[in-house]
Amino acid sequence: MAGSSNMRDALTRPLFAAVAVAAAVAGLSLAAAHPLAPGVVTGAFVAWSLASYLRPGLWLALLPATLPLLNLSPWTGWLVFDELDIAILSTVAAEFARLAMRGSPGPSLPSRVAAAAFVLAGLGPFWLSRGLDDAGGWSFGLFEGYGDPLNSVRIVKPLLWALLLLPLLHHALRDAASTRLALERLGRGMLCGLCAVTLAALWDRAAFPGLLDFSSPYRTVAMFWEMHVGGAAIDAYLALAAPFVAWRLFASRTPVRWAVAAVLALLTEYVCLTTFSRGVYLAVVTPLLLLGLLLRRQPRDREPGRPLIAVCTILLAALMVFEATLVLGSGTFMLNRIGSSERDFRGRILHWHNGLKLLQTPGDWLFGIGLGRLPSRYAATAPDGEWPGRAEIDNRSGQPFVRISGPPSQQSFGGLYGLTQRVPVLTSGALLVRLDVRAAHATRLRLSVCEVHLLYERNCQDALVTVQASGTEWQSLSARLAGPPLTVGNPYAPRMSVFAITPLDAGGVAELDNVSLQADQFELLSNGHFTQGLAHWFPVAKSQFLPWHIDNLYLEMLIERGLSGLILFLTLVGCALWNLCFGPARGVAFSPFLAASLMGAMTVGLVSSIMDTPRVAFLLALVLLFSLRLNARSGAA
Repeated sequence: MAGSSNMRDALTRPLFAAVAVAAAVAGLSLAAAHPLAPGVVTGAFVAWSLASYLRPGLWLALLPATLPLLNLSPWTGWLVFDELDIAILSTVAAEFARLAMRGSPGPSLPSRVAAAAFVLAGLGPFWLSRGLDDAGGWSFGLFEGYGDPLNSVRIVKPLLWALLLLPLLHHALRDAASTRLALERLGRGMLCGLCAVTLAALWDRAAFPGLLDFSSPYRTVAMFWEMHVGGAAIDAYLALAAPFVAWRLFASRTPVRWAVAAVLALLTEYVCLTTFSRGVYLAVVTPLLLLGLLLRRQPRDREPGRPLIAVCTILLAALMVFEATLVLGSGTFMLNRIGSSERDFRGRILHWHNGLKLLQTPGDWLFGIGLGRLPSRYAATAPDGEWPGRAEIDNRSGQPFVRISGPPSQQSFGGLYGLTQRVPVLTSGALLVRLDVRAAHATRLRLSVCEVHLLYERNCQDALVTVQASGTEWQSLSARLAGPPLTVGNPYAPRMSVFAITPLDAGGVAELDNVSLQADQFELLSNGHFTQGLAHWFPVAKSQFLPWHIDNLYLEMLIERGLSGLILFLTLVGCALWNLCFGPARGVAFSPFLAASLMGAMTVGLVSSIMDTPRVAFLLALVLLFSLRLNARSGAA
């Protein structure tokens, strides 16, 4: 046995060292290229690495806790990469360096997990290569978008991170004591992340529609900036995270801890309700039924204080029913959505049908059209599925500028896409926009500064400008914005404002440079010359979200990964649920809550995409790996 262990160490240590070096180089390179504060981000990378090295397994709490916050795309302009990538690379670098110095992570992986990892390690690069080939081949740029080759890399990241973290997870679950600690860390990390989401959602609503306004057509998004093109990022996150609140309630041993968890439960319900998403309602309630069945098998706790907690649980249930009645019964927005359910479902069926048409060949059906290719393919071929606009950098002449275009042909989509940048809220003074622009054909642009969080504009100051046809000659335009004064809002919920350039005409294309927004001769924009590419600039779509999402997890898997990917995914989920409910992990007290989390994701996946949001897809992969790897021999019942 000792000889076998030494042989394994001799083989794995160089591999672990190579992974650590590669992760450190990649992570430091991303940190150094950060558009906002490369020095600060590099320092954070080093600090995170040091903490991960000194406290093995701490990542199980840190990553879920910070995941809702580790994306600053509206400020950086990054779409393919984000701060979570830097955090994961920091974790991998530190943990693999420690394994390289101290030896292998222990016994071999369970056969089902090892087989799944082997298959995924083979299919992942294949799916990626199909996506890159479909996009025209490899190209690299920190500010590439959804139609570019690196969108395939954006979609493959959660799979890559999951495979890299699998040895670390295996090490964290090596025995009963370490498993108890790992499960506690995961649970606490999920709760901390959920706290961050609830606080962000409370600010979102307090700053804009109001905490008790349930009639305005305003849907909570919190800090899930991926929803700048629609989608269900917050829906999937809530479906995955909500069962961990139930875990905290069930596992609390004192009335004080239970009370804290009860407050979080009420806040989480508020966030779920104010998404006004029928999928969220179904995905949070349905797993609770499974959870109730699984918890019936748990031994009854007869510790002092439990009778009081049982009474308080009944009171909490009553409060949650009252909260749901208040939100859904005192406003008209959800009632209108419920009334349009039949029409919406017909539209969704048509959307799915158009998505399936993308599978043209037997190869497409078997292996998919390629990771990250759904948006481009759908926009190019589906009726009424075109993009409402695009923005891209042109640097071929050595002098970069941005090319912004409206919808190719559908005039009804005009004005539903804008290139934006976050700016300070100015409550007084005139706002003046200057820019150099050229166009082959006359086109109109809307220039605006609005109070907005992500999708829903409040007060705006704007101007409409017409760019005359000038061929290759640049012309200088200026416009003074007019409209109601902007307001900061309450001190506890200050509003944000956003500058936007919005093309209004179908087929309209304008090339922009030297964009300036001034108030009292003070420049408010960064990178208006586009010398840093699209750093600080962030595209936002409104209403027309069809090209970006197929609104079904299973069709999403089928279209981009084919039957091979869909069958593998369903097999892994099925094995995980069997393991938690009936298999080796059924005796672990944490298992019912992992099962409910997985079931929530699978339920919301019936009407929402998940894999097109890397942060949430990574969280799903982490819960799935936990569920596959857990067993009663390593975990305490």
